[in-house]
Amino acid sequence: MPLFQILEDCGCESLTFISDTAARLQALIAIHSTRRGPAFGGIRTLSYQSESAAMTDAVRLAQAMSYKAAVADLPAGGGKVVVIKSEGMDREKAFQALGRAIDRFGGNYFTGLDVGTTREDLLEIAKETSYVAKDLDFGKATARGVMGAIKGAMKHRFGDETLEGRSVAVQGLGAVGVELVTMLHAEGADLFVADADQSLAGEVGEKLECEVINASRILTTEVDVLAPCALGSIFTVQNADALRCQIIAGSANNQLASPAAGEALRKAGITFVPDYVANAGALIKGVTEYVGGKEVGFDVVDRIHANTLMVLERADKEARATNEVADAIARERLA
Repeated sequence: MPLFQILEDCGCESLTFISDTAARLQALIAIHSTRRGPAFGGIRTLSYQSESAAMTDAVRLAQAMSYKAAVADLPAGGGKVVVIKSEGMDREKAFQALGRAIDRFGGNYFTGLDVGTTREDLLEIAKETSYVAKDLDFGKATARGVMGAIKGAMKHRFGDETLEGRSVAVQGLGAVGVELVTMLHAEGADLFVADADQSLAGEVGEKLECEVINASRILTTEVDVLAPCALGSIFTVQNADALRCQIIAGSANNQLASPAAGEALRKAGITFVPDYVANAGALIKGVTEYVGGKEVGFDVVDRIHANTLMVLERADKEARATNEVADAIARERLA
């Protein structure tokens, strides 16, 4: 696909290529929108099958960040960094070089943590720029937001958001997943967990009284709530009818393999909270602190409960898939 076509399809403002030969760094900085304010978005560090795949991922994730900020009604736009992981990359030098590149945006792009990037990487970036959220507890902020989304969806679906005795399956036990399981356990939920790392799943299961499910079966476990907290593109038109949950609300980005999968979930009778509505906690806290110039409490992310209800109620009223409605709200606000 032509390069500019990739940008136009997602409505991105710019795509910047970053290269540092000495550090073996190859990275992309996608800026989707700065209409509502500076672009915010984390750094994803992954191996990609091709440069085209990395570009597509960068612009799609940047668009999702803009939509996330807009639906949360934040004075911010969306961006994303994709670092193409390679065996020869010198991480310290690479992330310092990336920090210098981010600094050249002059505050129009502010970054943080994402898949494959570590807090140590952010500290290297912070040596070269102040436009990085090196101290934000991304896991806690995001998990608290997902809790708000789950409770909002439960109120909408069941008329009651009490988690005591409700069954919840959590796929993925990274920083967000473990924090979410901890919160759900504290509220008395019956928990099922899975992770590609079986030993990690076993440890979490034993510590927090969860039933450990094989990673290949967690999506079809019969539960009230399914919380995907790993990678995306897991819900398709083809597998919607095989799901055995009533609500989907999790932190994974781009959970739908295609927009049509959202309509398939609706037809299957599943209440789907669009991922960028549910996982906006860290963005809300980060933007609020950046704009206000001071630290705020985690309760600032609790607006996700109301945002979830707004999307679900409008989707019911319009008889449309929730992802279509959330996208429409975002586009209205970005316009």
